[in-house]
Amino acid sequence: MGVFERVGVYFWPVGTADSTTIVVDDAVTMQVDLHHMIAAEGDGDDATPIVDILVDELPRRDGKPYLSAFALTHPDKDHILGFADLLERVTIGELWFTPRVFREHQEELCDDAVAFREEARRRVAVTIKADGDPGSGDRVQLFGYDELLDEERYKGFPRELLTIPGNAVTRIDGEDRNDAFYAFIHAPFKDDGAAERNETSLAMRVVLGGDPQAPGVLLLGDVSYPTLRRIVDESKAHGNEIELHWAALLSPHHCSKSAMYQKEGDKLVLKRDILEDLEAAQAEGGRIIASSRPVPASNQVGDNPPHAKAKARYQEITDGGFLCTHEDGAVGEPLVFVVGTQGGLTYEGLSTVAATDPVDNAIIEARGSDEPPTDKVGFGR
Repeated sequence: MGVFERVGVYFWPVGTADSTTIVVDDAVTMQVDLHHMIAAEGDGDDATPIVDILVDELPRRDGKPYLSAFALTHPDKDHILGFADLLERVTIGELWFTPRVFREHQEELCDDAVAFREEARRRVAVTIKADGDPGSGDRVQLFGYDELLDEERYKGFPRELLTIPGNAVTRIDGEDRNDAFYAFIHAPFKDDGAAERNETSLAMRVVLGGDPQAPGVLLLGDVSYPTLRRIVDESKAHGNEIELHWAALLSPHHCSKSAMYQKEGDKLVLKRDILEDLEAAQAEGGRIIASSRPVPASNQVGDNPPHAKAKARYQEITDGGFLCTHEDGAVGEPLVFVVGTQGGLTYEGLSTVAATDPVDNAIIEARGSDEPPTDKVGFGR
């Protein structure tokens, strides 16, 4: 049986990074973010070569692996690593991203993010020239507000291909899939164009099946408390509370405490209001997922995510439990949520039953991240 036999959402163990695959049906697959890991020599390595897996498992179109859409929340390396390889080996019907990607200076981007930006620019140019639908392989969908699209090089870009927060998308690669797919766009907001890159993340709730009010998955990129607070407040203000309804919540920024703690003076203050709102929005049995290496028992000052404090707070509010892609999964095996008989997502477990050496697992859990800290987040536990 192939990995993608079931309609659902697949969270891959790719280090402290994001790679989420959404299977709409046997012909339509969306990838949200990417972090391709190349295995080192030696047994027990926990690298997941996600590009290789996609090449092997995706449906074929004209003899080549076909990915209906690739959605980039934001162009950080831990969300885009391996894109150039994916683009070469797979036909990508449509790209989803925010206009912010065009604002980034090349020296601020990794090579794969540059490759994504160049492909995005190419598709925008083709779309403008076509004065209509350019067809699969050239399609692009932008999300958010941005005056950048008023600049000369983007004049003529179809406004119907720019979706602003507060609206939903049911089309994937030119086909309306409202009987099977619904994505409500929460962010980025209009005045976030100059904000930190994490705060301009594409944030959305995706529901599979025919009922857009069923509990879905919240994919929020790397937003922190202020943006998360605004997402909730905007939903409430416009009568869209149902768009917060989740059965699976991918914890923002790989289980970072920045989602529910904020620096006030020299103190780190817990913002219980956001935890209460997230708890109220979850479906029965809702689960929170950390796309990260094993969460440590405690952190030192300045540690990158995952954070022990965040895990503890999530454990307090989740009805169905807290999951970590590198703790609750097996090597190279995604955590899978499938569409239940009553609609909405339910936790399935692993995509296959993997026989994994317990000694290997112990080595994996003890190893931790191979990369040194880069972004300082604040106090440890």
